[in-house]
Amino acid sequence: MTSLAQRIILCGAAWLALAARLPAEGRADDSNFRPYVVGSRAAGMGGAFTALADDGGGPYYNPGGIAFARRSSLSLSASVYGLVSGTFSDALGDGHNFNYQDLNTFPVSTSVIIKFGATDTPDGSPANAFALSAFVPDAFRIDDRDSIRSSQNAFFLSDEEQTVWAGLTYGRRFGRIGIGISSFVLIGSATTHLDLTAAPNMNEFATISERIDESTIGFVGAAGLRFDPSDHLRLGLSIYSPELGGGSRRAFVRVAVAPNMAGQPSQIVVVNADDLHTTPALPLRAQAGAAWTSGTFTISADAMFLAPRDVTDDADRAADGLDRHIVRNAVVNGSLGAELVAAGLVPIRAGFFTDFAASNEPLAQPPGTPNPNATNTSHVNRVGGTFSIGYKTEHTATDAGLILSYGSGKEVVPHNLNFQDLIPTTETQLYAYIFLASSYEF
Repeated sequence: MTSLAQRIILCGAAWLALAARLPAEGRADDSNFRPYVVGSRAAGMGGAFTALADDGGGPYYNPGGIAFARRSSLSLSASVYGLVSGTFSDALGDGHNFNYQDLNTFPVSTSVIIKFGATDTPDGSPANAFALSAFVPDAFRIDDRDSIRSSQNAFFLSDEEQTVWAGLTYGRRFGRIGIGISSFVLIGSATTHLDLTAAPNMNEFATISERIDESTIGFVGAAGLRFDPSDHLRLGLSIYSPELGGGSRRAFVRVAVAPNMAGQPSQIVVVNADDLHTTPALPLRAQAGAAWTSGTFTISADAMFLAPRDVTDDADRAADGLDRHIVRNAVVNGSLGAELVAAGLVPIRAGFFTDFAASNEPLAQPPGTPNPNATNTSHVNRVGGTFSIGYKTEHTATDAGLILSYGSGKEVVPHNLNFQDLIPTTETQLYAYIFLASSYEF
């Protein structure tokens, strides 16, 4: 039987593409859209906020909604503290899963809304609204290790990403209709670093070390409409452009092999490219929602359409394994939420949301056959639930809540660490986030 070191011998730079198939999350926005729900009130209601969108989180859901904000407000912060965990079945050999579990902490949103102008609206609030907002809708971090068969073998994986949306929104109310527009600058970064050491005995070993860094700057424009046909019914519609922009990518791979074979020399191959490119893959987003309010009770539902998108970077470097190809298919997600304000002071909210993958499901290929799938091989469909409770006064609101989601799907891994035999394996995810938010109206 061939040794483990022989099976992962690197013969040229083209192996970079195969080394990259080791289990890694990849960028969340390349396959899924929302690992958690943005906002304060929206987060408690599962993201079903398009027909409301009347607080600091509104610009992310519907720019037209902020025209219905009663007063100016400052959302100090909505911070997330989360435990992310998951499993790649058989990723490190038949019967040997790779498991990860990590703590994530990051801010999610901060926003200020300024109301001004005439007060000839049904509720007497100023008709104009201006918002300055910053959102972090897809931050994610894992940093874990696993052992492979013995203390001489080890696997380390670190994957971190974050996108900051910073933008301006203007909304104008005309009686029961509110319209708005937004412009956002998106600053994204992602880093994946992995190390694999396989040492079947004292005389042979193979190591792979890989690091990929990406940074992007993009632009998203948005427009939205909220219409209240009655005192109880609210309707919302918004559209967000695909992200336009660009960025840079750096890739480094080093493979060293010392085979236990007479006359077989040690081999070291290094690929180091600092001149690669990255095109944002965030697609067009359109969403519609409806909400019904009666007294202190509100129920809301959203449908979200994510358009298809296909981007390719550095196609001329494909022979070296340095190209990047992201394929997103059209997908529809939904949200459902409810709110009850007990005693007029304690809002209790609950919701449900989906986050279906837009990537192609990976397929098994004969050994030695290049996998035809795009770079975004992870295909995990997620469903989640939310709950929050808060306390509000005439000018302040404070909320604490929980976001839970579970995902299951497929990812590509090398079969028994044979990088010429890539197979799909089962991937599961479990995310649990606690969020804290506060705001002040003036």
